[in-house]
Amino acid sequence: MFYFTKWMVFFLLLFASFSFVGCQKQDGMAENVGAGAPPPVPSAPAPVGEAASSSASAESPHGSGAPVPFMQKLAEYKARLEKDPKDIEALVFMGNANYDIQRFEKAKEFYQKALEVDPNNTHVRTDLASSYRSLGETDQALEELNKVLKSDPKHEVALYNSGIILLNDKNDAEKATAAWEKLVQLKPNDPLSQELKKKISELKQTGSPSTPSATQPK
Repeated sequence: MFYFTKWMVFFLLLFASFSFVGCQKQDGMAENVGAGAPPPVPSAPAPVGEAASSSASAESPHGSGAPVPFMQKLAEYKARLEKDPKDIEALVFMGNANYDIQRFEKAKEFYQKALEVDPNNTHVRTDLASSYRSLGETDQALEELNKVLKSDPKHEVALYNSGIILLNDKNDAEKATAAWEKLVQLKPNDPLSQELKKKISELKQTGSPSTPSATQPK
């Protein structure tokens, strides 16, 4: 759910130095949240991964495009999982919903189950990495991103998020710069690339980040 021009329903969040990028998810309630309670509001923009966009949109889970209330969708997906525990779309939806209310451990469990069904799904694996990072398990997050990059060295989300972890969590400006340089090479004229070029230049000069402007991909 994140690419430079389309980003598959992803958005870029930039705050502090750089922010982690993860799945854009529907605000709402997930498993074990009471049906009568309003959905919590995250205290800050959530990191993003890139699981299936249909589970994060306001459209019908059946692909009709007709708006469906979130609680109705939640009930439908939970019923689908009861019928078929390997329903990957339902697993991703539940992962996204839990992530959105900051139930990162539960989100991680759903993403892991989805990967048991489809271990080559780089979108879900990127969301799993986002969950790990949100839980403070940065080594595991980086490991998952490395798996994505081993499968797809040009995976934009994994390159970007790897840079975030390497810079902000591992204090390794050199490796973060290397990851972002690969990313810039993919879309050299994109506005986001221009922002990254500035950060790369700063890191090479000072080895430390500064606050960038809030830039969103088109």
